[in-house]
Amino acid sequence: MRHLAFFCTLLVATPALAATPTPPPATQQGAQLERVVLLARHGIRSPTKPPQTLQTQTGHIWAQWPVAPGELTDHGKQALTQMVELVRQHYTQAGLLHPTTCPTPGSIAIWADAKDHRTRESGSLWAEHLAPTCGLHAQALPDGQEDPIFAGPPDPLNAPDQRAITREFDQRAHAIPPSVGAGMNTLQAVLAPTACTTDTPHCLSANMATLAWKKGKPHLEGGIATGGTAAENLLLEYAQGMPEQAEPFDGHAPATLIGQVFPLHTEESWLVRRLLTLAARKGAPMAQAVQNALAGKPVAGVPAVTEQTKLFVLSGHDTNLDILATLYRLDWSFADQPDPTAPDTTLAFELWRTASGPHIVVRLFHQGLEALRTLATPDPALDSQVIASGPSLQALRPASAH
Repeated sequence: MRHLAFFCTLLVATPALAATPTPPPATQQGAQLERVVLLARHGIRSPTKPPQTLQTQTGHIWAQWPVAPGELTDHGKQALTQMVELVRQHYTQAGLLHPTTCPTPGSIAIWADAKDHRTRESGSLWAEHLAPTCGLHAQALPDGQEDPIFAGPPDPLNAPDQRAITREFDQRAHAIPPSVGAGMNTLQAVLAPTACTTDTPHCLSANMATLAWKKGKPHLEGGIATGGTAAENLLLEYAQGMPEQAEPFDGHAPATLIGQVFPLHTEESWLVRRLLTLAARKGAPMAQAVQNALAGKPVAGVPAVTEQTKLFVLSGHDTNLDILATLYRLDWSFADQPDPTAPDTTLAFELWRTASGPHIVVRLFHQGLEALRTLATPDPALDSQVIASGPSLQALRPASAH
């Protein structure tokens, strides 16, 4: 029952956000951008598991990377720097940042997930390039420590929540779209074409999707989980700039192949990350952080955020983007990028003051697949878009999950 009020409030708030966005307040005379909260995925990383483990899981040889598993690459650092510069230019033009002088002390706060080196390193890049030569520093909990803002509350899910999550999963697992099956067949033909007749452990369709509980946390197992991870690894290889002849691209047009198989990764997120009950539980601390920062209030666990903070950056993961999208009923896609939460993708919550009162705008910054690969300079007109807006903070304020 403790999530009932939460979902009722979400449903009430949904129309203001899900409807066609109203004109940006910047077009209104006298409108002023007051505060912004950014949630940014880290830059391009290597797969989180070594090639040998990936081969064991998929039956196919994978490319070697220049960094250890799960680490940011030099190419990824360059692409992320371009994203930060795009964001800096945008908010300079919007009047939040000054083009020539350093921000006043305390007006910018950058908080990174301490659990992974890639998020801490990405946070440092945000600090270095958001206000160049101004000596900004990203902050985080002690290295390797789990941060509730990014990971959710540390206490395990209770029995009612587990039952609700299982019910939601079962409903979705019985309604898998045809594009997932088509993507799985394409991926199977690339990774291990004879597996379903001679090598069952590597047959993706042998078990499409199973919800497993480990230490009180839900995990997806089966072909969609394995295939979704493989599809993401293909995208990461291509975005990293690896040769088109690299495994397992040999003989395939990489961008086309990635587009064909990426529905597996999207479905992987839909089956677990975007479950309403799970998102309500895991996303509550981050949603509270967004709400408080926009309201000019302190953020629990982040001492750098005060009433003077005008720009608050959270350096996190695609899982965080998925969870906030679920909480606020946001949805988006890109014509030039099959992954809606690709490396560097940044979700912005803007608070504008207008003659008619406060106004919330939700904006998205992204880079296309080819742009990530070639390090093409982002285009502000194409790589920034308003995806939702509402008349007040209430439209973005989920109730506490008590």
